[in-house]
Amino acid sequence: MSEFENENSEFPEENIEIPDDLSSLDEDADVIEAELVKEEDEVAEESALDDLVEKLSAERDDYLKALQQTAADFDNYRKRVTKQFQDAGDQKVESLMIKLLPALDNIELALAHSKDNAELGSVLVQISNGIRDVLVKEGLEPISDADVDFDPTCHDAVMHEPGEGPAKVSEVLRSGYKWKQRVIRPAMVKVVGQG
Repeated sequence: MSEFENENSEFPEENIEIPDDLSSLDEDADVIEAELVKEEDEVAEESALDDLVEKLSAERDDYLKALQQTAADFDNYRKRVTKQFQDAGDQKVESLMIKLLPALDNIELALAHSKDNAELGSVLVQISNGIRDVLVKEGLEPISDADVDFDPTCHDAVMHEPGEGPAKVSEVLRSGYKWKQRVIRPAMVKVVGQG
């Protein structure tokens, strides 16, 4: 045995014949090469599909974000328009109430001067109560209490009498009104006390 040979050699000791015509090897090489090209094409196709899936997923996410943003913008727009309509309606109601207050004042003055005529007084009370009830249902609150602490945000002091203690409303000369917790006309009052 030569030094290169070994009992456990992987190669058999047979003589391998090399054919004279190597064209069959060329055909085998062509088949192997075609299979390799096919595998490379499949890998390239899979890679292209993966790239396409990533691109479409990113595009989908962009469209989803745009849709969500549009939906949020529309919801904000709807809320803003609803608020604007509500505010415009409130302004119209407030304007109408302010315009009706002098008529209500005139009815109250006529009622105060009709003490001699009971029939006229009864009619004026009905008219005053009817108008006041409608306005109160719409949110109007009268400011007409006497014997309360003077509040410059609700009262307009047109007369003052000196007295002891904090300023108090002693007499309401003309009723004031609030609408939706906001004073639309302060009460004209006479104040007693220090202030």
